[in-house]
Amino acid sequence: MSGGGQNSQQLQVRPLAVDAMLLAKLVSAGTAACIAEAITLPMDCTKIKLQVEGGSIASVMRQIAKTDGVKGFFRGLTPGLHRQLGFCTIRLGLYDSTKEFYMKKTPLNDGLPLRFAAGISTAVAAVCVAQPTEVVKIRMQAAKSGTVRYTGTLSAYYQIAVKEGSKGLWSGLGPNIIRLSICNIGEVVTYDSVKQAMLKRQLMEDAFPLHFFAAVCAGFVTTTLTSPVDVVKTRYINSIPGTYGNVGRCAVALAREGGPTIFYKGCVPSFFRITGWNLIMFLTYEQLRRVISSRMNSY
Repeated sequence: MSGGGQNSQQLQVRPLAVDAMLLAKLVSAGTAACIAEAITLPMDCTKIKLQVEGGSIASVMRQIAKTDGVKGFFRGLTPGLHRQLGFCTIRLGLYDSTKEFYMKKTPLNDGLPLRFAAGISTAVAAVCVAQPTEVVKIRMQAAKSGTVRYTGTLSAYYQIAVKEGSKGLWSGLGPNIIRLSICNIGEVVTYDSVKQAMLKRQLMEDAFPLHFFAAVCAGFVTTTLTSPVDVVKTRYINSIPGTYGNVGRCAVALAREGGPTIFYKGCVPSFFRITGWNLIMFLTYEQLRRVISSRMNSY
């Protein structure tokens, strides 16, 4: 056993180590998400156009390139980065801490119920804080080709706030809470579950191949779960206020318009975008987290 003085020193150092680890996760999550967002945004713009205007992937991409050029594929980049800094910093950066909190304060132990609870809790917190960034991103991306709905990101925030108030900035809060909760289960919970299962069974080591495999699994599950909610959310947020009344009516109207398949409109580019996003984000996150933690602990 260690002496009293050493134990006292450990008790003083441990909170600093915990704070450093948490800070490393928050910084790594936000940074990795922004990198992934910038690289995969062209597929996201294509998906949004498909959901709003219809057509095929090829025709939509040709139309964007013809009318807006390369910059058309990066519409909404700035609010997209704002969105990831708000959303992913919270929903991924606080995920492990939330799991630890529930393990200490509730009967939940290390299993799927615990992961679901942590994933949903951080998703709800992220949406409540950062929903205005989602609204601005979607509206800028969904503007008809060749038109400019807002002169810039700050202009979009300002115009929505002035014309529609907080109700406009937090438009679609309900469906986005549902969507991001499902998304967090598909992404973070799936990644965590696959990774821990592989490590527990000693099938793979905690290294690049495992991170790659877990990220692909997360991308597939997320696309399957979120496509229907994503289609409804996009149509609802981009509609003229009062068009549908509520999210349920929007979903019913879409079903009448195109049947069940309409809820998977844009799912192919969505799959490539989400899987690509997960690969870039999780691989970057794992490396950044290790580097930042190591650097911070060395001070």
